[in-house]
Amino acid sequence: MKNIINFKKQRELGDILTDTFAFIRSEWKTLFGMIFKLAGPALVIVLIAYIYYMQTTLGSMGTAGFLGSSGFTFSFVVALLVLFIAGVVYNSLLYGTVIGYIKSYIKNDGEINKEEISTEVKKSFSGLLGMSILVGLMVGFGLVLCVIPGIYLAVALSTVYCIYIFEGKDVTDSINYSFKLVKENWWMTFATLLVMGILYYLVLIIFQIPQYIYFFINAFTSAQMSSVDPADMFDWVYVALSSIGIIAQYLLLTIMVICTVFVYFNLNEKKHFTGTMETIDSLGDKRE
Repeated sequence: MKNIINFKKQRELGDILTDTFAFIRSEWKTLFGMIFKLAGPALVIVLIAYIYYMQTTLGSMGTAGFLGSSGFTFSFVVALLVLFIAGVVYNSLLYGTVIGYIKSYIKNDGEINKEEISTEVKKSFSGLLGMSILVGLMVGFGLVLCVIPGIYLAVALSTVYCIYIFEGKDVTDSINYSFKLVKENWWMTFATLLVMGILYYLVLIIFQIPQYIYFFINAFTSAQMSSVDPADMFDWVYVALSSIGIIAQYLLLTIMVICTVFVYFNLNEKKHFTGTMETIDSLGDKRE
């Protein structure tokens, strides 16, 4: 019998981390299938833009183009712009897919309705895209001013996507409510996201190790030669290994998204006792 995870309850930091990975273990096949279906095209564009960016920058090392020609500058800006836009679109689709998946999971008592998820992503995409840009600008501005405001805003706005999808609020109301929801539990939220972020990075390193090993072998081999073009260190093998790392980086963000959903329900339960009231109501219905 399938063990259904109850999202609508209070959790300590350790419980959030444990249940995040428990949910992935239980649902990874269907979940990542939906991610590839709905966010996959954006991920492909991210990958193409990343390879083009690699070829533009690293491939121009040791050439006149790398020193600042107008052609290199244009190619660099285009590559960076496409990579940024594709990344924002993918981020919006990923949040929509994962949170929509969990919404369907909760609604159907652990069962998944793929049509509901697709509909949710289509319905919320424009709002999520605008929200991603707005939140990115706010956090980026905070980081530029001083790192601490940026960190504060990143944590305070961590639940906006959940609020937007689960509660149906508009973008501005979701942002305002996220501040109120996190306000009294900012440090707890920060600690949870920090620990999960460290775990995310450690898992990511596993996928990036081949890339680093190949780079250092190339660097060592090149050091033995009297004359070598630096661009030769970044051949198609390095690009392929680096591409695997970038795919893993974007897919593993799923861990962080699921973690923020648990954070959202934890904070919402502390503030409104929604899950507790629903449990009491369901018990009353059974008695009748």
